[in-house]
Amino acid sequence: MRRKFSFIVIAVALGLTVAPQVSTAVPVSPPIKDCLTKKYGSSVASAISKAKLLNATQKKQVTACSSSTAPSGGSATASPSSSGLTSLSYGLLWSAGSNQSGLGNVSDPALLQLADGTLRLFFKNGNEPQIPLSGFDNKIHSYVSRDNGRTWTLESGVRIDIGAPVTVRSAENGGYEAWGWTPGSGGVDNFTRFTSSTGMDFTKGSGSAVPTSGCKNKDGASAGFLGDAQVVKVAGGYLAFAHDLAAGKNPPFKRQACKLTSTDGNSWSIDAGGTFAFDYDIQNNPELFRNASGQLELWFSADRGMTKTSEIRTSTNDGASWSSATSLTWMANDPERLDLANGDSLLAFGNFDHRKGGLLAVAKKISTGYSANRDEKVDQVTWTVSGAKQSDISVKNLCLGTDLTSRATISSSGSNLTVTLKDSSVGCAYILVGAAQAIS
Repeated sequence: MRRKFSFIVIAVALGLTVAPQVSTAVPVSPPIKDCLTKKYGSSVASAISKAKLLNATQKKQVTACSSSTAPSGGSATASPSSSGLTSLSYGLLWSAGSNQSGLGNVSDPALLQLADGTLRLFFKNGNEPQIPLSGFDNKIHSYVSRDNGRTWTLESGVRIDIGAPVTVRSAENGGYEAWGWTPGSGGVDNFTRFTSSTGMDFTKGSGSAVPTSGCKNKDGASAGFLGDAQVVKVAGGYLAFAHDLAAGKNPPFKRQACKLTSTDGNSWSIDAGGTFAFDYDIQNNPELFRNASGQLELWFSADRGMTKTSEIRTSTNDGASWSSATSLTWMANDPERLDLANGDSLLAFGNFDHRKGGLLAVAKKISTGYSANRDEKVDQVTWTVSGAKQSDISVKNLCLGTDLTSRATISSSGSNLTVTLKDSSVGCAYILVGAAQAIS
């Protein structure tokens, strides 16, 4: 296993937002581009779509359309409400924990929809010295769903013979492809491509080592071993992002996300100018995904001390520039996005609790009247919730599979509710709100 977000004690981040080392521009989603075309003409809309940096006039034009245009339906973002809280935009569909159904430490979900609509969730079935769990193969196994992610059935056997998590996708020329780290010469792993005609069992292909010295964090330190990258197809070949594992380094961490490029999907290199480096930590593997609207989504699990969030940026030009970040109210570790043929938008994620092990979870994008924020300390987590009654709220540790509502303290302050849970490990504790189980 190359990485596990639970193995490293994360120090308190500084909480400052610093621009990444890339040219940025306000994103031009399809609704905003339509608005620009109607208001200012097609030439203005086209110029803004291609720009890496906007001039003052263009910024005003985009702002005017942004304020009057709702976010694209395929964009996985959540916006702060007038109360300062963030809308809850995902509802929990399913979860499973480690050390059940004959499994070891489950981690690192990867989603795929097959041509017949079936969903497959790939995951790593690992050992865990902290629990302890042992005797498991550390290979990629799978669950399958035939009801758009509401229920999942464990499949027998190994799907991909690799000892690291994978990214999977449907290939443009038919079939399916996956990537993961395999042992290479001199103790340096290769980022390796696998292929499948069925989307079930994959065959190993070619790969390459990825020199990382050009990918530097905010303090100028080069990346060493990389975490597990997520791959998308772009006009020039393939694009991926992976974060620095900070192997052998000491906290506080400011791990960066390195941009990887390939013309053929087999040989990879670092694009140093595409590095995302902050004064806070990207805690685990980024997600890179092309949504149903054609935008790229880039997800970071951001550790800002007591505030741990999922940051989402979008790009309309294959990653040449990115929007500013929006965020969820919670950290979706090792996130994995998938837009289904029926219009549903799914988010798979993991987590870890040292008392049992890992988590696999699947949530669906929803629209609710609920908003919240979440603050974590070492042994306490507090949520402020708007739009809900006390009877709407349950508190659960999804890693342990236990309901903790009776142990939580719920009080009211004006129109908001405050939910507080004290526990020796709070990272895998969530609130689920309402019938749709809106999660934070």
